[in-house]
Amino acid sequence: MLRISFVFPAVCKSMAFNTSEKSETTFRRTWFPALSDLRRIQTCNLLSRNQVLYSVELGGLCIKGCKYISFYIYYKTDRYNSMDFEPFIRHIDDFPKAGISFKDITPLLNDPMAFSKAAETLYEMVNVTHIDKVVGIDSRGFIFAPLLAKKLDAGFVPVRKKGKLPFTTIAESFDLEYGVDQLEVHTDAIKSGEKVLVHDDVLATGGTAKAVCNLVEKLGGEVVQCNFLIVLEYLNGTQKLNGYPITSLLNY
Repeated sequence: MLRISFVFPAVCKSMAFNTSEKSETTFRRTWFPALSDLRRIQTCNLLSRNQVLYSVELGGLCIKGCKYISFYIYYKTDRYNSMDFEPFIRHIDDFPKAGISFKDITPLLNDPMAFSKAAETLYEMVNVTHIDKVVGIDSRGFIFAPLLAKKLDAGFVPVRKKGKLPFTTIAESFDLEYGVDQLEVHTDAIKSGEKVLVHDDVLATGGTAKAVCNLVEKLGGEVVQCNFLIVLEYLNGTQKLNGYPITSLLNY
């Protein structure tokens, strides 16, 4: 007996399977040459657009070279595959100063499935075929940016606040919604012509992200997408990033 997890379209015509019919369906003599040796298989995950999760239980014997197998499909919708991330965001009023509503992402990070799904979704939102570098913005941008870089087979570049980087840097000043600050990046972090994805947890007034885009372009890089967990639309930060493609998990 072997259990394998699959993700199929909700209607899988090639296997005559319709999830609206009944909760258990049995297929026999189904073409599946990839499973000719069941003993070597542990798990198999196939992604689909609607991401409905199926648990497939294989029964009986599989003779080497056999082209057909018998198996059972029990299906259920995985609540994390169509996840609403908003319940995992905590709203803190008057932090870090009066009049600011801070969006705390730590509840999302504390939930392993929500954290994993958020990282997966951020990756899926990247609609550029090639990325050379992923830039993470100090400091919460450092959480997901390295994960994106790994998935994209790209380098990770930390952009940090003034005085935090040890090598030669260039700097860019910017206005925050609650003050003024400066960001720096190593001069050798990005090469001329490289395609760059900029990531941060929140796009607020847009000052931070625009400063980072300016740093990338000073080094000769090309910003091909700005990728965020949250965009605060009421602060009009997207206006400062006019011309840059923007994606996000949540918008307020």
